[in-house]
Amino acid sequence: MPTPDLTPEAFARARAFLEEEGRPLDTARFRHAFEGAAVTGALDALRASQNEDGGFGRALEPDCRAPDSSVLATMMALRVLHELDVPADEPLLTEIVGWLHAHLHTDLDGSVWPFLPVQAEAYPHAPWWNQSKPGELAQTFGGFRVNPRAEIVGRLWHWPGLLPGGLMAQLTLETRDALLAGLEDGDVNGHAVAAVFAGALAIADDHRLPVLEYLADVLPGRVQAAPDDFAGYGLNPLMVAPTPQHPLAHALEEPLSAALMHLIESQSEDGSWGPSWNWFGQFPEEWPQAEAEWRSALTLDALLALRAWGRLTERLTE
Repeated sequence: MPTPDLTPEAFARARAFLEEEGRPLDTARFRHAFEGAAVTGALDALRASQNEDGGFGRALEPDCRAPDSSVLATMMALRVLHELDVPADEPLLTEIVGWLHAHLHTDLDGSVWPFLPVQAEAYPHAPWWNQSKPGELAQTFGGFRVNPRAEIVGRLWHWPGLLPGGLMAQLTLETRDALLAGLEDGDVNGHAVAAVFAGALAIADDHRLPVLEYLADVLPGRVQAAPDDFAGYGLNPLMVAPTPQHPLAHALEEPLSAALMHLIESQSEDGSWGPSWNWFGQFPEEWPQAEAEWRSALTLDALLALRAWGRLTERLTE
């Protein structure tokens, strides 16, 4: 049975939610993507989360409330600039790349970006960002060899030449090798960032294709597929193949169809989509704000995914 479209009425509810409840950044991104607004509105809204050092913080990633610049928030900003397809000379982009270059940590095992500075522990955050013990965050994220490196490297290949060529070659090779060493079954975000790397067509085939083949082999058994799965936290196939043009889409046709059906059916009455996770009681006073911000971001993500897959009817009755 074909997946139905999101109706014009449902789209109108989502639009109203973003206009009334959304973060300024998500509202501006929506207006650019769906209403033809100038990209400058989204860039200005993104700039509000930038610090004087060129990096990003200020809860741009809602699960970490620290104001300080972090790789986590700066990666989110890079993700937005990739979505907006800004030119390589966009000042926000060059500032981000400069900040990332300056905060790359190199040791005998290679170069990685630690997600958060130690001072982020002092601010409200999700449990997976805990770092009260030395090395706790690096242990949680496997030394940062895959996540966030695979996403950052994959997205930077959208603008070849922003980092020195030798450094990009080194980072690409190290990322490929880390991915081919294998991902743990339950590493949701590890698979998602690996898919960003595999989908970056500018990466040389000898680095990208082995990763693509590995993911095409393992993902059908690891993504959510049954209708009941999608309500909980897990590896949604739309996280690895957000558009039908992604090279992993063909390997995931059935679970993607089920994911799109669930996405349409799971819209809340207020027009939004919410997170499938929470902070498990940590910082209970701050979680509602983070949840509201995620609801804004995820609503826009849902609309972008549905449009990419041809499952969105935007026609409205004014």
